[in-house]
Amino acid sequence: MSVEPTWPGPAPEDIAVWTLVQASHVVARRFREALGEAGLTPTQFGVLLELDLRPGLANGEVARAVLVTPQSMSDLLVSLQRLGYIERDASAGHGRRVPAQLTADGRAALRRCATAVELVETSLGLDREQAAQLNALLRLVLATAT
Repeated sequence: MSVEPTWPGPAPEDIAVWTLVQASHVVARRFREALGEAGLTPTQFGVLLELDLRPGLANGEVARAVLVTPQSMSDLLVSLQRLGYIERDASAGHGRRVPAQLTADGRAALRRCATAVELVETSLGLDREQAAQLNALLRLVLATAT
């Protein structure tokens, strides 16, 4: 006995959001593994990158940049501080803006990530133009989502 499919929409391979979800799982796994070899998680990498490009960001600013909650960012910054990758001026007091900056060890950790990022980018199988197009489209998606 055959059952008629319930799904009234397009074929799964023609659903952009489903393809994006599937691709994100594959790429995220590769990225986690590659950065793990450099001793960081993708979110830790993002924090170090943001602080390298914009030194002195505070908790909420970094959280917005890497798309996590300020509460999660507090724990993350504490862990990066314990690793010796960032410094924060705790003298500002509770409830005050506490800027963070990379240490020499943090900059070294970020440099170690360069090869990992390049390997994952290459694993996408795209040439430079295709990668730039994909990045532009994904940035557009992010801009409408935040």
